Amino acid sequence: MRTNLCYNMSMQRSMVATDAKETLLDLIDELTIALEDLQKQEIRGELDLYGEGAKAVYVQMLEFIRERWEESEANGLDFNIEERFPI
Repeated sequence: MRTNLCYNMSMQRSMVATDAKETLLDLIDELTIALEDLQKQEIRGELDLYGEGAKAVYVQMLEFIRERWEESEANGLDFNIEERFPI
């Protein structure tokens, strides 16, 4: 296990002992939470151009993880990302 200096999506800086799998799981969680928040804004009609761009990038990042990590479906990405979070 190694210690990385990392930033979470809320921009808090912390020293955390992580491995690659833990990092990917945390990233999936952060991206999914952010996408759910953006979707709520969109439903309320409050999603601006920046939010639309962020949503597209977050969806692309989740798809990238799923394509590259063979354990992704067993670890939470077992759904159609673009269907759940349409862009």
